[in-house]
Amino acid sequence: EAELYREIRIQMRAKDLLESSVAPIDTSNCRREPQCRTATKTKQERLGFLQDKSFSFKPRINPTVPDFEGLYWAFQREAVRRQEIREATRNKPFKLRTSNLRSRQRQANEKIKFHFFQDSQQLSKVSVQKSHSLTGLSSLSSNTLPVHITDATRKRESAIRYSQDNKKEGDKEGIHWLEKQKKKCQAIRKSVNSRAKALDPHKSLEETHKEKLKQNR
Repeated sequence: EAELYREIRIQMRAKDLLESSVAPIDTSNCRREPQCRTATKTKQERLGFLQDKSFSFKPRINPTVPDFEGLYWAFQREAVRRQEIREATRNKPFKLRTSNLRSRQRQANEKIKFHFFQDSQQLSKVSVQKSHSLTGLSSLSSNTLPVHITDATRKRESAIRYSQDNKKEGDKEGIHWLEKQKKKCQAIRKSVNSRAKALDPHKSLEETHKEKLKQNR
């Protein structure tokens, strides 16, 4: 009985304490309250104009949505229609510079020599004709005007001679250059052949040694 009485007393005391007790204070809410209050105040101040529904500005909104696919294909058709048709490219006349190549230098030299020979023959004929004309002047009367060589003809002849001299010098330079190239090619061939013989794996070391001694001597 004493134990039962003791348990009942404990239960009654726990009920009294529970009824007289108060919930614990939430410190986190207390700290964040002033910040929340200031944020709400600023929000209300900035968004307060939304509460006033009497706005002076009323924008016009177009509710219809355009057909973007149709507009795209229409644009493509218009672009094809306005596309300029370019004409085909036409080749312009041009002059080949193959005569300047070294391989055709011989043909050019032969042609130059042939033309030079013809020019020299023509000049000799002209000089003979001039001498005959000068001899015939003595038989003319005093009333006829004497025929003499003008400055233009002299300049022309000097220009022809100068161009011929330049052609000769160019031909000589071309021939000299060809001879140099031939000599270089021969020297390169000799060196390549000697190296190939020295590096030939089929030969013995004695043969290669003897060939190298001959070359160095």
